[in-house]
Amino acid sequence: MKRTGKVIGTLLGFWWMLLLVPAVPGMARGAEFTALMMVKDGAKAMPGKIYVHDGKMRQEFVDERGRTITIVRPDQKVVWVILFGQQSYMEMPLRKKLPGQFIQIPPGAMGKRLVGQDRVGGYETDKYEVSVPGDRRCEQQTYWVATKLGLPIKMECRQRHFSMEYKSIKQGKVPDRLFNLPPGLQKVTSLGGFADQVE
Repeated sequence: MKRTGKVIGTLLGFWWMLLLVPAVPGMARGAEFTALMMVKDGAKAMPGKIYVHDGKMRQEFVDERGRTITIVRPDQKVVWVILFGQQSYMEMPLRKKLPGQFIQIPPGAMGKRLVGQDRVGGYETDKYEVSVPGDRRCEQQTYWVATKLGLPIKMECRQRHFSMEYKSIKQGKVPDRLFNLPPGLQKVTSLGGFADQVE
């Protein structure tokens, strides 16, 4: 995981920083739920929402710059980043690394070990500690994996005072339309908002 101060001041601000968090596909197939999400970076907090349906994922964040949505479609092997304030979106190929606002254990994690069980948000979880290689040293991270959902619902890095957590998880039917691109959006080639438009 890396923090890059320069990008926090860009158009996407806090959301763009989250993209720097490495992740790998590991979502339990068949899992279907909605939840609130809280991302904390030091004294800064960013609330959001997450929707999951059989491997498809959607996440929403709203800040002073507007509403940003990320949709992950494993069936189409794409990730869409939607900037509603600019009525535009960017399409990226789905690779081994997913956008980091989805809580998942990094592929480069070393020394993963089970350290206990906790109850988080009403769910029984297995608590894991992992070491993630960084630029200069390994970073210690902790993950709480909900056994019923088959995925992590909380992550914490005390070294950086950084954490992510899914809260108020509600299992149940999630509409398919939430995982489709809304009509009328303009496709762009970068996330900056002033990118060259794709015809």
